[in-house]
Amino acid sequence: MPDKSFFSELRKRKVFQTAAIYGAVAWGVTEVTVTVVEQLFLPQWVATLAVIGFVVGFPVAMFLAWTFDLTTQGIQRTTVSSGRGKASIAASLVLLIAGTAGLFFLIRPVLQSQETGPESISIVPNSVAVLPFDSALLESTDAYLGGGLSDELRDQLGRISGLRVAARSSSIAVLKRSDDARSMGEQLGVAMLVEGRLSQRGNKLRVSVQLIEGRTGLSLWSETFDRGPGELLTLQQTITERIVREVLPGAKDFVAQPATQNVTANELMLLARHYESIVRDKPEVDYAILQEAIRLYREATEADPDSALAHSRLAGALLYSGELEAAETPIFRALSLNSELSDVQYTLGLYYWVRGIPGAGEPFRKAVELNPNNPDALQSYANWAWMQGETEGPEELLRRAIEVDRLSLSRYGALGSYLGIERTPEKTLDVARQVEALFDGPAAWRLIGLLHEMAGEVDRAIAWTIMARDAEPNNGDHNQRLAELYVIIGDFETGLELEPEPGVGLLYRMRRYQELIDTAELLMIDEPHDVVLRYLLAFGYNATGQFEAALRILKSTGLPDSVLLEVRASTDMEGFSTLMNAAYGAGETEVAQGLARFWITKSHPVNKDWWQSVNMACAMAVAGNHAAALDRLTHVRGSVRLPVRPVLMDSPCLESFAEEPRYQEILGLVEARRKALRERLPTTLAEFNVSL
Repeated sequence: MPDKSFFSELRKRKVFQTAAIYGAVAWGVTEVTVTVVEQLFLPQWVATLAVIGFVVGFPVAMFLAWTFDLTTQGIQRTTVSSGRGKASIAASLVLLIAGTAGLFFLIRPVLQSQETGPESISIVPNSVAVLPFDSALLESTDAYLGGGLSDELRDQLGRISGLRVAARSSSIAVLKRSDDARSMGEQLGVAMLVEGRLSQRGNKLRVSVQLIEGRTGLSLWSETFDRGPGELLTLQQTITERIVREVLPGAKDFVAQPATQNVTANELMLLARHYESIVRDKPEVDYAILQEAIRLYREATEADPDSALAHSRLAGALLYSGELEAAETPIFRALSLNSELSDVQYTLGLYYWVRGIPGAGEPFRKAVELNPNNPDALQSYANWAWMQGETEGPEELLRRAIEVDRLSLSRYGALGSYLGIERTPEKTLDVARQVEALFDGPAAWRLIGLLHEMAGEVDRAIAWTIMARDAEPNNGDHNQRLAELYVIIGDFETGLELEPEPGVGLLYRMRRYQELIDTAELLMIDEPHDVVLRYLLAFGYNATGQFEAALRILKSTGLPDSVLLEVRASTDMEGFSTLMNAAYGAGETEVAQGLARFWITKSHPVNKDWWQSVNMACAMAVAGNHAAALDRLTHVRGSVRLPVRPVLMDSPCLESFAEEPRYQEILGLVEARRKALRERLPTTLAEFNVSL
């Protein structure tokens, strides 16, 4: 019998037909499996296993189709007598083995990366991120439930000792960056992720939740709950308890109480928090929406007068809206109900802080102790400690805030600002590199520019800010910032081109004091509570010899008592220094020396930043120790940040050094640095491929 071709043999044995049927069935089953896995929150390995099974099974199916025939007598082995037929069978076996081996080596790197990849990533043990629950399948009036439920779960988990919970802002931000569980876990630095989906089933709310292992992306636990109206509160508690048992299997007696035990109050607080989040997530405050949140919080306190968190959140929203006095009653009511809640202590510290009442540090400290996952409390406590002159604790607290809120740009800004003044330029630039690696867009570029300025690299600050301006050409803030940076390096002409009608800040840096005074006095009519504006106006008065006017305007801000009792912000210290200079210039020697002695005790003796050095020298001069003052002033030469010329040149306390060679040398060095930056700027802009 003549030999037949290999392909003719394939057709005869219906191998092609079998392949087509196998492929269609495999494709259909795989699509159904993937859909079911997604909708029912089944482990991802189910879909992966199905795909691998069909791929591995394909060469097996082809081998069987070649080897066996389906006849009326059943399945029978095909008889092959020719050498080519035997060779074809052998070739099929070789292809089967090779295909299976090839598939193994193709999949192996992926499996290895799942097993070993994250070992190089800093993943915090016993850590979890609660992602915003998907509520797309709900009616529009109930859409807030997804975010509200995830927020409440996050808060309850955050109060569990031994559990690290990623902050809300980072948990939201990571969804915009990736839809892969392993990638999200890596970016947040957490071991596990909580995902959820809400849908409507008649009058029932269906909530599907799963706990995913960040290292592998595999589901560790999943469950679907159907709850009727008014049962959301018990559902929150049930889900929280299940998650804790999975993440902390050894935990026995844990307390994760919800914000309220009242069903009505719970729903009001979820909706209020939804509105408040909308406001806080935007750069500009929408007071109409904020007032709606306040109204709902107030109703929640009426529905459950014994909920400490309801009163605390009402107080927090009132503080955010600027209604400081109105916040007093709810915050102290919350404190009387439960003083052992981190949110209550944090809001109390915030109330003290914004009201200028001494003692904000203790509630901030306690808020951190009660909930180490509270990034706002960590950052506020760090800022408070920094303002009180502590030099070690703030950095650790700010880094801890980043650990729980890794994708919040503001956390890096707070750390970078601290390091830029209190530490080395290398640390500051290291934060800038982290921001560059993690974030993109104008806000990040502006921050990177600020950090470069604090490290003395004003030319690179200009380049980064131009990038931000080019990305947002309609944002006038970028041009204002660029104008300031150009004036800092002495290019007044370009600064005025960017800001033709210069504001008070630019006039201050250009030392155009009479224009500053005229502008500031007009602005005070519309902005009577702007403390920084008053400080700059007082500086202008000092520089023009109007010391009594300076004293009057500074005392209207609460100085010096607001600083003598407790320092709240670096701008307050600037105002305090301006007050000391005003008293000194006005001839109120005793008052000025008392302020100087306080400054000397509060300042950091080893800090080499220009601001600390100049103001310490100023205080020493006012106190009568001119030799020590001049020695301290020479430390300006070691400052990484470029000194601000108005403070260095126009502070009354430094007038006695006008003819001192060392003082003149410092002024010359500052001007030389400005000139060098101007000369280097074109090369830097070319390096960044940007232009003004």
